[in-house]
Amino acid sequence: MSPSTPLLGSQAIHDPRGQSKTVQVNETICLNLSLFKDLLKEYRKLDDAVTMRLNRNNAQFRDRERMGLSGRGSQTQDEACLYFWKELVENWKGRAEIINYCVQVVDKVMDERQQSIQGQEAGLDADRQLRAKLYADEVKV
Repeated sequence: MSPSTPLLGSQAIHDPRGQSKTVQVNETICLNLSLFKDLLKEYRKLDDAVTMRLNRNNAQFRDRERMGLSGRGSQTQDEACLYFWKELVENWKGRAEIINYCVQVVDKVMDERQQSIQGQEAGLDADRQLRAKLYADEVKV
């Protein structure tokens, strides 16, 4: 199978290549709206595919039950549900942490620029440039 071909079915569940990667969020990502949107899009993928992931999760736990690695019947379904719920909550927490961090970064940069405009005693051209940059950043956000 070529590296660009996505894994399907049970192979996608059991193959470690399908594991998500950790992204280090920094000020650059927070201040670049395109990068920030792309990052959040990755976090939304779990939410967008809830039905498929829930079905795969149930199938995985049924397989574990057949191999004798977990409980029987409703206990297996409860384990599958709990595992999936924890996965969803962790995803939501991670997304919330990123959003809160980026809000703080953008607020800090905007405050610094506001203070720079207010405290600046240089020429009018520099003031206009800062105001234009501040306005452009406000429009982006």
